[in-house]
Amino acid sequence: MERILIPGAEEILVGHGLPEPLLPPSDRERVLVLTQPGARPIALTVAEAIDGVAVEIFELPDREAAKSLETVTRIYGRLMELALSRHDTIVAVGGGTVTDVAGFVAATWLRGVEVVHVPTTLLAAVDAAIGGKTGVNFRGKNLVGAFWHPSRVVVDLDVLEALPPDLTREGTAEALKAGLIGDPGLVEAYRSRGAGVELGFTVTRAIRVKARVVEEDFRETGRRAILNYGHTVGHAVETLTGLPHGHAIAIGMVAAGEISRRRHGFDADDQRLLLERLGLPVSVGDAALRLSKEAVVAEILKDKKRDAGGIRFVLLRRVAEPVVAHVSDDELEAALAAIDVA
Repeated sequence: MERILIPGAEEILVGHGLPEPLLPPSDRERVLVLTQPGARPIALTVAEAIDGVAVEIFELPDREAAKSLETVTRIYGRLMELALSRHDTIVAVGGGTVTDVAGFVAATWLRGVEVVHVPTTLLAAVDAAIGGKTGVNFRGKNLVGAFWHPSRVVVDLDVLEALPPDLTREGTAEALKAGLIGDPGLVEAYRSRGAGVELGFTVTRAIRVKARVVEEDFRETGRRAILNYGHTVGHAVETLTGLPHGHAIAIGMVAAGEISRRRHGFDADDQRLLLERLGLPVSVGDAALRLSKEAVVAEILKDKKRDAGGIRFVLLRRVAEPVVAHVSDDELEAALAAIDVA
């Protein structure tokens, strides 16, 4: 398996099948596997691969319904019943929702226990499972969370290659985002081959971008913010519409690209065509949705990326040259108009 390290934080293994042993060496006695209904068959395989310790599977609700404090409380209750100690391990098997919740629970149970992620979606493999950001929703997306790095992330390409096209398409948005902020070669591969880019190439290149950025800024005090390209508007669209995360982020990248065009001459048209070629939406109109500008702005104002200076966007001067900047009301209006929000 290919091994990618975030020094002092995470070991990321990418390959076909599960490594042996699956978990890093430890004196653990118990493992709780967190998963969702759609990933349960993979969770069973993961549980069977963990030898010599007591293993239990705990199933979360589907999709964003899992990312609540009520769900977290239920997990805490089971951890107490199991007497899961600081020497034990939580394993997340699923998409970004599962890795977010599992990471948050691991960060806060007994002030921190080991967590290992086995992402089962492309989106989780290239983004959510990497980097130690955890969170649950509370009157807004991911407003309650912690930084807590998994000791290991296992990316099984066999699992990703078996995904239905819609889940692969959703994850492609985050993989492309990684290329746009840090890997021109990945962007060029998508430009020349579209969705036909080999999955192992996509995953390893996107992970390396994120690993490099996280290594420079573990707690998002500076450069790590560039990983939020497309997320300022994207999170608002996701919350208001229920669109899948990757689709909402694709729309958010169009909005950020419009401001980037106005400020820096970024080729926003090329980005838009690239997203369309990958089958991703580029406006709320594509998704047959109607959103008011007032509703989107109100949601943006709840976001973690605002500060005393106003609303911050990640912008691009060009591919792999991101910058974080406050935007004006006029620029925000233009960005929303670009995605058919008026």
